Amino acid sequence: MTQQNIIHRTELPLDDRPHGIDLTGEILHTAIRRTGAVDVWYLARPDSMEPMRRSFQVVGTGQPLPIWLGRHHGTAITPDDQFVWHVLENHCQHQHVIETTEFGQHPDRGSGLCQHCPAHLLGDGDGGWIPT
Repeated sequence: MTQQNIIHRTELPLDDRPHGIDLTGEILHTAIRRTGAVDVWYLARPDSMEPMRRSFQVVGTGQPLPIWLGRHHGTAITPDDQFVWHVLENHCQHQHVIETTEFGQHPDRGSGLCQHCPAHLLGDGDGGWIPT
C-alpha cells in the first residue's frame, strides 16, 4: 500500500536565524497568521523516505540578504499591508560549527551553532550536522 502525501504547517520565526524543515519537495504556500512568524505549508516527508531536512530563513523587504541565503520560496504580507516577508533557503554547508553539547548528550548527537550562518544544529550521528 502506498502512503499518501500529507500537507503540514510550521511557523518560521522572524528572528534572523535559519530554521530546519523536513520536507520532500517544495514549499506550497506562505502566509502570516500571527505577529512574529511566517506560516509555511509543505508536503511532509513520508516515513518510508530518508530525512531531507533543509534550512530556511525569513527576510523582510529592504533588509540585506545574508550571503548564505539563496533560492526564494515564498512571500507573505501582513494583514495590514505594512510588512512583506520572504522565505529563503539557507545554502550554508556548516563547515565551521561551534559545538554546544550539553551534559548528558551523546557526543555524535550533540548540539552546535554554525559560525557562518546563525543556524542551530544537531549532530546526525555520522559526523555531520542537521539544522533544527
